[in-house]
Amino acid sequence: MSFKKGKAPLYAKGYSEASVYDFRTGELLYWTNKLKTGNTSTSMNDGAVEGGFGNKLLINLPDSTRLTGSFEAADFSLEARGLQMGSVVKYNAKTLIRRKITAETNTLTLPDDATPAPAYGQPSDAASYFCYVGDDGVNYGVDPATKKIQGFTAQVGKEYCVQFYTNILNAEQLAIPANFSPTVAYLVIKTPMFSENGANAKNSTLAGYLYGFYPRVQFIGDAGMNGSQTEASSTSVNFVALAYDEQTDGVCTDCENGSSVYGWLTYVPCTDDEFSSVKALAIVGGVVVVKAQETAQVPVFYVMQNDELVTPKYSDLTFAVAEDGGSYASVGENTGIIQGKSQGKTTVTVKVTSKPDLTATANVSVEAA
Repeated sequence: MSFKKGKAPLYAKGYSEASVYDFRTGELLYWTNKLKTGNTSTSMNDGAVEGGFGNKLLINLPDSTRLTGSFEAADFSLEARGLQMGSVVKYNAKTLIRRKITAETNTLTLPDDATPAPAYGQPSDAASYFCYVGDDGVNYGVDPATKKIQGFTAQVGKEYCVQFYTNILNAEQLAIPANFSPTVAYLVIKTPMFSENGANAKNSTLAGYLYGFYPRVQFIGDAGMNGSQTEASSTSVNFVALAYDEQTDGVCTDCENGSSVYGWLTYVPCTDDEFSSVKALAIVGGVVVVKAQETAQVPVFYVMQNDELVTPKYSDLTFAVAEDGGSYASVGENTGIIQGKSQGKTTVTVKVTSKPDLTATANVSVEAA
């Protein structure tokens, strides 16, 4: 593979989206497009090997490679904080509420639609739950069974502001455990990529998107919040990539290098032409030899801009035998499978169906059965 000098330069600026998934189920755990800052960085121990006269550097054998990252979102998120604690957001949370109650007797009673709950840290089997009347700060307590407020004498007909704990169905709650167990998940970060004005298919500076795919990351960092009176509290997420072993079947070699990865960076151009980076079609292996009554696959590849060979989806191609060669062989129009008929020579033309100017010709030799 080679680098082409004429390739248009790309410029990256800012994270645009971050998505966190459960790597077992694929369910989305967190997403934001309100990112303010972000970065990923790598580090390693060089593992310098030195020797000889003057203790020269002979080679570096790196070890302890690490990939870490962080991003800050302008919005506030309980879910993101939960990732760093190993805690999950739940509904029907308990909170303090205020209700206006008019005294019908000297004892205040919560209305039928109010269900008192114990305060955080208060036993659920307590004889009374925390309850306050007015602004005097006294905990009079409320009987969870009768809903009657204890130790307070009311004036009949007077309206009081009563504060007590109860569960609210749509209120969200995130437990802060004493021992964090940071979530391990699958992370995707999206970055817009730009080029010179008009240098891409959309005639815009936006050229495409760079995706960072990290199959295993652990979220480790500060899950707190900023209580500034002049700045909104943002959401900071810090993560470290964990080694992921690709599932490779059938590998049996002593010299196979470790297949562990931390992630992949994938650039996807903003164009409807999937074949914009294909330089040519190539037939590999020379003449395609097939016996009569047998079959063979046309060995065609895409030649990319860096001269890399990529196996195509054969359904994207159209195959045709030369008009004067139909008696020797036939070919599947969208499969590229040659069927030998009788001894002789012919050619098969291959085209990209949606881009007919990308074409190649395979020489075919049919041998006797």
